[in-house]
Amino acid sequence: MDKQKWLALAKKIDGISDWTGRLFAWLVIPLTVLIVYEVFTRRVLGAPTIWTFELSNFLYGAHFMLVAGYGLLHKSHVCIDLFVMRGSKRTAQILDLICYFVLFFPFIIMILYHGIDFAKDSWATLETSWSTWAPPLSPIKTVIPVTAFLLLIQGISEVIKKVIFLKTGEEI
Repeated sequence: MDKQKWLALAKKIDGISDWTGRLFAWLVIPLTVLIVYEVFTRRVLGAPTIWTFELSNFLYGAHFMLVAGYGLLHKSHVCIDLFVMRGSKRTAQILDLICYFVLFFPFIIMILYHGIDFAKDSWATLETSWSTWAPPLSPIKTVIPVTAFLLLIQGISEVIKKVIFLKTGEEI
């Protein structure tokens, strides 16, 4: 494929990451409402619920995981520039590529592979939580492979952009 096709693929992936990040960022609204509800019922009515703590964990977990690809796109993940602070942009891109192939992709593929099994087993057994409320765990466990997939495709986009930079000098 030529540069334009690779760039189009990267832009399409970036669009998916941007869209999913903006969509799942809205999970903070029901999470906030839930926490306010729990505080009100506990402090004002003196009647705490048995389900809000667990549901808030599910919502928060889904929120921060499903926006991870968006975070990668917008460079909000932790980055230690210790080795590239004094080097060139080209050196930084090369080190980033090495890290993607040595650390990022193997880790994400492992999470995707095991996450699919984890979610599949949860759906097959109709797994529920150990709590008194006992909600189904399958939806939140499905978030794990979905997150891994979103990170994987965004990682591919980042690699494409870095390779284009190394070949052409164009910053994307």
